[in-house]
Amino acid sequence: MSHSPAAEDILVTEVFSAIQGEAALVGERQVFVRLTGCNIRCAYCDQPEALEKRPGPCRIERTPGRRDWQLLDSPLPIAAVADAVDALCRRLPHHSISLTGGEPLMQSARVARLAELLSAGGRAVMLETNGTLVPALKRVAPWLAYVSMDLKLASVDGEQVAPDVQQRFLRVAIDAGLATWVKIVIGPATDVDELDRAVSMVAVLAGRRGPGRSGRNDGPHRAAGAYPELFLQPVTPFGAVCSAPSPEQVLALQERALRIYPRVRVVPQTHKAIGQL
Repeated sequence: MSHSPAAEDILVTEVFSAIQGEAALVGERQVFVRLTGCNIRCAYCDQPEALEKRPGPCRIERTPGRRDWQLLDSPLPIAAVADAVDALCRRLPHHSISLTGGEPLMQSARVARLAELLSAGGRAVMLETNGTLVPALKRVAPWLAYVSMDLKLASVDGEQVAPDVQQRFLRVAIDAGLATWVKIVIGPATDVDELDRAVSMVAVLAGRRGPGRSGRNDGPHRAAGAYPELFLQPVTPFGAVCSAPSPEQVLALQERALRIYPRVRVVPQTHKAIGQL
């Protein structure tokens, strides 16, 4: 039976155990808490069921990786979501908990409470975010270990996310001392000047100068976590997006990025390649 939203409830689409397929923690086993609602509509979004911030069906995995779902009505009590995560973690070691979406920071007060409960239980919490809700990040940051932030390119996602907002978001994550990395989805029509501006913003906030300016590139020799790593993620065709960038385009885009910032890796959505959720 569904119940009316309250301060102790949170809108959830699913809770499950899977392999992280993107960016810095690729290959790690995580418990994913997919929260409901998003403030933007990217052309390549592969989670349309999590976009609208409203009550609806929710599924909770009982056994890690078995997809033996318990079907419930969302919103759910925050404590019940924490218990579902704990149940999966007690049955199998997990690297961390991914709060994903949708956009988790759409429910920042509730997400802060959930992250606090998970952290109190000894769980490391990662936020997967579109990097647009700055005050919300400040509210949640005290209970996070990791931030995986998207930098949005209008030429790829079709949205018009303000670069200055994303700059402020990344600054908050860095200043909070969180292990932070940045993901940029690239496609066949990626605007190279737009990409250059995005990468340059990361370089400035990281206190870095690219090798083209300083004449040196000591990035690989610096301490891990000294500055955000940047990931280029070739778009996976889905919905309105029909094609991925060519291998030649990916190499050329990484080359441009590396001339500005020394830590740029290309990582596709590997969970799609191996058939994971």
